[in-house]
Amino acid sequence: MELRTYLLGYKPPTFSTVYTDYVVYEQYCHKFMNQPHAIAALLHGGLVWWLALHSIGFDALPSVLDGISQEAVPFRLMLSIDGQTYFNDELSEEEVDFICRMYYIYDNAGNVGKISWWPRPQAWATSGLNVGFWSTGCEHWFQKCLNNIRDGVSRNRHLSTNDVNGPMTNSQWKTSIKFNTGTNKMRKNVQAACGSFLATKASGKNFFLLSLVHF
Repeated sequence: MELRTYLLGYKPPTFSTVYTDYVVYEQYCHKFMNQPHAIAALLHGGLVWWLALHSIGFDALPSVLDGISQEAVPFRLMLSIDGQTYFNDELSEEEVDFICRMYYIYDNAGNVGKISWWPRPQAWATSGLNVGFWSTGCEHWFQKCLNNIRDGVSRNRHLSTNDVNGPMTNSQWKTSIKFNTGTNKMRKNVQAACGSFLATKASGKNFFLLSLVHF
């Protein structure tokens, strides 16, 4: 069985993106999302989930209920619970980066950095947009960024108005989508409360784990 992935490639320090580059990405991403194991993107949550839906549409959601793909056993996530082995589809780090439209940029000294059209999970996790669901604020931000990309907003305007208009580093994304600093603390408190409830009061403590995998 062949495991196929896609990369947007290595670019020189003088590389400057245009909307055509984004269109090319959209085509590659749509092709990638039609791979069987790519249903894992629909289970990833956050921005990766939304980018996957944006690529293949809501009609693909029922496919998540069909169970794992044939690629799950040799290539993907394996869990051992109470002596039983379970498998599920999972995206590699490389695939997650690809969904976020990431490029490798090398400088004249041979160092390699990363820029992406959309924030990668590390930046999204600490942002004010990560509230546990796709909120109205998330959608407003997404559409604004998408319109800026399509309109070719200049880098000068980006610097003066904080409009996102092209690929940025992880640090730049963290600054751009920081917003309300209390959001991350609230989310962590909710997660801790949920974890405590499941550990001390909920019956069938392994049920929520077993529901994530099929064999």
